[in-house]
Amino acid sequence: MVRCNEKDRETLLIFKEGIIDRFGRLSTWATEKDCCAWEGVSCDNITNRVTKLDLKLPPYFDEHEQLKTLKGEINKCILELEFLSYLDLSSNEFDVISFTTIQHNITHASNLFYLDLSSPFRVTLHMDNLDWLSPLSSLKYLNLSGIDLHKVTNWLQAVNTLPSLLELQLSDCKLNNFIINPFIQYSNLSSLLTLDLSYNNFTSQLPNWFFNLTKDVTYLDLSSSKIHGEIPSSLLNLRNLRHLDLSRNQLKGSIPDGIGQLAHIQYLDLSLNLLSGSIPSTLQNLSSLYSLYIGSNNFTSEISQVKYQKQHFPTSVVYVF
Repeated sequence: MVRCNEKDRETLLIFKEGIIDRFGRLSTWATEKDCCAWEGVSCDNITNRVTKLDLKLPPYFDEHEQLKTLKGEINKCILELEFLSYLDLSSNEFDVISFTTIQHNITHASNLFYLDLSSPFRVTLHMDNLDWLSPLSSLKYLNLSGIDLHKVTNWLQAVNTLPSLLELQLSDCKLNNFIINPFIQYSNLSSLLTLDLSYNNFTSQLPNWFFNLTKDVTYLDLSSSKIHGEIPSSLLNLRNLRHLDLSRNQLKGSIPDGIGQLAHIQYLDLSLNLLSGSIPSTLQNLSSLYSLYIGSNNFTSEISQVKYQKQHFPTSVVYVF
């Protein structure tokens, strides 16, 4: 019995046309008539419509498995699947993204809540804009890490069109600006809990308003992004932070005394910057802290690892380098 919806089947086959599959990972797409039985495809048991496409490689793969990566083109016609809620094409080596007239083709309210196009490999995949994100209003997870976005001048505005977004991964995307449109500072990414902008090329200061956009964020990684200037005082507005990584930048000035207000923080990395002055005693107020990295700066005082372990963090393991 063939369960697959014919329209969904046609869309999947159009998507497959641009893929280079050297080791036959998608061989079932040719041998099985029912697209619900194809590799990586899942359908709803009642409606028989395609709801999930997962073509990622396993998270831990050896050199032999790396040869099985899919290459070629990502045709965004795949987003026209009316009931698709989960799309994972990560850990492959696509080098082209085809922009169809997708915004005109998506006439339904998108159900997509998970989208991962990231790649750990140094490939030439790049995007000139992120305007195609705007119809994806149900998106909760977005990972474009490893894709070259250096030409995208409105990435923050594009992300701001996603009201349900909980996690945003844009690591190693060659992003080079925080703001183009000054009105973005009045926007609100209040749903966001995880934000990774590490390994980018911002070469600028952190705008003081930036942390007002993401007040509920619990995980923030801005490491290795060529950020300079001082740590903005608005950072202290992120009272729910549990993980903060600002390492490997060119931050200068002192650590804000108010850092002790971040009561929930567990991981704090300010290492490999140009920070100076004394280490604030308010660090001892961070009772949830278990990892602290502040080495390779220009501080004028020292902090005792033994003191902080035994007196202030009796149940934690604290590293101070």
